[in-house]
Amino acid sequence: MSTFLTWLQEVFLEPSATQTIIVISLVCSIGLMLSKIEFGKISLGITFVFFVGILAAHFGLLVDATMLTFAQNFGLVLFIYALGVQVGPSFLPSLRKGGVKDNLLSLLLVGVTLLLCWGIFLISGVSMPEIVGVMSGAVTNTPVLAAAQSTLAGVDPSSTAMQSNMALACAVAYPLGVVGMILAMVVLRFIKDKQKGAVEDTSIPSHATL
Repeated sequence: MSTFLTWLQEVFLEPSATQTIIVISLVCSIGLMLSKIEFGKISLGITFVFFVGILAAHFGLLVDATMLTFAQNFGLVLFIYALGVQVGPSFLPSLRKGGVKDNLLSLLLVGVTLLLCWGIFLISGVSMPEIVGVMSGAVTNTPVLAAAQSTLAGVDPSSTAMQSNMALACAVAYPLGVVGMILAMVVLRFIKDKQKGAVEDTSIPSHATL
């Protein structure tokens, strides 16, 4: 029995390539199962995978650093590939249906976000890697975090601490980003329903009473 418990401890708790794969698989599986939970009409969806990972790290679960870096890069490659396969066939036709306008608006949003981050950096004194992490979490875009960490590692291989702080900042901001997006959608839906109701009221013909 003791041998079996020792084996379980080595497989699940001691950092190694095998343990990292098992931990990541378990985190993804649990997160996907929890993603089916709905609160009324609202569901956090695949975001639960991120929250399960945060919870696992909170309780001190460690993984092999080299394998974790490989998993991050491999996951980013899979994400970009899957996104390209899904969006690719409709990308060029969308340019004829308002796609240029949408891209310009996206560039504008990115520019405004960068200006806000730069302003926060100048005012608060928070380091730029942490600002980038907050930005990634605020817009719930973890591929941005992975790309930023990869770029930082390429520029300065000894920036392990800064990469960790970047990930921590993303983890802190991510839940608020999810809640903020949900609240924004609820408010926009409420405003849309109000406007629709106002239009329907004005479209009803009034009849004079004798």
